[in-house]
Amino acid sequence: MQGFVIAACIVAVLFAAAFAVTMIKLRRVSSASKLNESDGKDSSTGLYLRDRFLTEAQRELNAAAASGKSAALIIFDVDGLGKINTLFGNAVGDGVVSCFAKSVIAAGAGSFPCGRVDTDDFAVLMTYTEENAPDMFIQRFREELDKTYSDATLLKRADFYAGVVVYDGCDDIYTMFSKANLCLMTKDGGRITYFVREMEERILETELLRAEMLSALDNGEFELYYQPKISFKTGEIIGVESLIRWHHPTKGFIPPSDFIPLAEQTGIITKIDEWGLRTACKQCKQWLDEGLPPVKISVNMSQAQFYCTDVIGTVTDVLAETGLDPKQLEIEVTETMAMQDIERTINVLGYIRSMGVSISMDDFGSGYSSLSSLKTLPLDTLKIDRSLVCDLDENNVSKQITGAIVDLGKAMKLIILAEGVETIEQSLFLTEIGCDLAQGFYFSKPCPASQIRTLLMMPHYELKKQISK
Repeated sequence: MQGFVIAACIVAVLFAAAFAVTMIKLRRVSSASKLNESDGKDSSTGLYLRDRFLTEAQRELNAAAASGKSAALIIFDVDGLGKINTLFGNAVGDGVVSCFAKSVIAAGAGSFPCGRVDTDDFAVLMTYTEENAPDMFIQRFREELDKTYSDATLLKRADFYAGVVVYDGCDDIYTMFSKANLCLMTKDGGRITYFVREMEERILETELLRAEMLSALDNGEFELYYQPKISFKTGEIIGVESLIRWHHPTKGFIPPSDFIPLAEQTGIITKIDEWGLRTACKQCKQWLDEGLPPVKISVNMSQAQFYCTDVIGTVTDVLAETGLDPKQLEIEVTETMAMQDIERTINVLGYIRSMGVSISMDDFGSGYSSLSSLKTLPLDTLKIDRSLVCDLDENNVSKQITGAIVDLGKAMKLIILAEGVETIEQSLFLTEIGCDLAQGFYFSKPCPASQIRTLLMMPHYELKKQISK
């Protein structure tokens, strides 16, 4: 019954969230913008403000319905305007806004109602007869935007998202506006998202999952699985990586890819991370107290935990509470996360490492890989990303890059671990080039603590047979 109550509340809140973009969010105005509400126009761009735009757009919509023309509402959201204002100042941000306004008009919106409906949102209500007219308009807008950008205006180029709602003969402009903002909330189509009925259902499901996740920690629905790290030299398990799993009471197993992004959006990720760190350290200490061979426990650190919490204090407190030797703990960070604020990263990781905790760089070789980061960051282990490892069987370029990473890591006295090892051919190649450790389905999938205990209790020769199956 409680689930139905939550769902009912979310249904009511769903359009309220989108409508808030119309009634509340859209009332936000940047201090850098100079608005003249007496004539309903933005004096910075000359475009209609929100209220005047909606009035004019409704009039255009009525005329289109009467003449049998098609109509579509397009909202362009300036991606990254807030960051540009913060990094480069409002003058640069105003330049971005000017570029967008000029491009909207030049694309053909001059003959349609067009407005600056928020600090970083522009809207057009267009009528047309050609079937693909909205796509053509967005393409022209893109072309005009490319022409309008200049080095004097932008230090960092802004891109855009577009939400498109095609008039169905029954919605008024406010309903279309809410739906267009739902498109911007979901971004299902990437940069350009058309509204479809199923979108409401998906958002409802997502919001319900978000609400349930808030109580999942208290209800004990999260569990840590552990994936062994194997030494190529000895074949022994020398460590395990802790990975969170959610066992939902009615939906069953929910993949991390489905709930981790939601956890990051809601901010609950920091609580989940702290729970994961504490649970992993308790488990590692328990294995040691049972007399099992010592293994190092690895814990992933999210960007939110690293930058928005007292991570040094958390690690210190957890180690003290659990009694785990710091030498048995390893913190894993991604290079992209670490490079967000390199000075803070060096200071925080340096302090944690001085406690005896090991530091591992995860996903090296994905996205961008900065050699300077290896020189400046306090690291112990370098993890080669699975995107390189999965191609080792048939891609010579991946082999060469992987070999170069191993050589570089060795020269810097780092431990090299390859993740995502799934075949014996990959394992043999990595052994041949001198990789130290491996992790992947070829050796073991992530599994509950009880199965790790069984593996750790095996004699060495039986363990080697078990992990090579």
